[in-house]
Amino acid sequence: MQDSNIDVLIRGSSLSGKSSIELGWEGLTLERRFAAPHFRVEETLDQHYGLLWCGQPTVAERAYRNNRFTRVIKQPGTLSLGAAGILPAVHARSAYDVVAFVIDPQVTDQVTQDSEWGNSISFHEHLGIADKPLTYLVQLAAQEVLEGGASGRLYGESIALAIIARFVLVASQKGVRTRKQTALPTHLLHRVLDKIGSEYSEDLSLADMAIESGYSRAHFIRMFGAATGRSPHAYLLEVRLERVRHELLNSRSNLAEIANATGFSSHSHMTRAFQARFGISPKDFRRIK
Repeated sequence: MQDSNIDVLIRGSSLSGKSSIELGWEGLTLERRFAAPHFRVEETLDQHYGLLWCGQPTVAERAYRNNRFTRVIKQPGTLSLGAAGILPAVHARSAYDVVAFVIDPQVTDQVTQDSEWGNSISFHEHLGIADKPLTYLVQLAAQEVLEGGASGRLYGESIALAIIARFVLVASQKGVRTRKQTALPTHLLHRVLDKIGSEYSEDLSLADMAIESGYSRAHFIRMFGAATGRSPHAYLLEVRLERVRHELLNSRSNLAEIANATGFSSHSHMTRAFQARFGISPKDFRRIK
């Protein structure tokens, strides 16, 4: 059996929990990995990669020029990022506890082509850096993987695409100017909103919405945000929660039935989202209506 890219990246590591492969995220694989102290010879990796260091500080010796090893210490909460290509030899002196992700270069190419960055961008290595947005996105993705995709396909795909876009920004060699985003044209926005309004109970994907707009996923998610001030997932969640509130006020369906009818993966998922949005549980809302 051929080794996965994460197996190559962290030799001898073991998977903790689940893999995002089970969720079918396009262009990105993310896994929690553990590894005992180990030695990895120089390898070739055909995908871009990132490591979010967890647990205790990690001590390793890494080969640099002339195959001379230099001691490095990775602090929990920091990130190591790199481009596809040669992985230098590493002697891990302490155990690894990481959230590892690899990104298909074809997807980063598509993201850059669909953005203001264009085709001139390149990546370089970052070792033990602090980037709060990317760290937060990776943590959200890891939690979603752990829960088996409980928040739905759109949520997972949106986070995956956001990780890829943030990786492109952080790992690029040159500073990137931020342009004012163009909003989705009104007639296309209405088409997307009509689709959400009629299919909110389905497991809508980012691709489903992007196709409706006629733009790529990367373009769509930015233009939708510029038009509505929300991500597609946040908008869909709001529609679902408003429908839950309507059902609580006007029907006698039990909470499990309402959750199923409004697109939530479970009664508990609906309850958490409802309480976060309205400050009260669905059960208590129905009781005091």
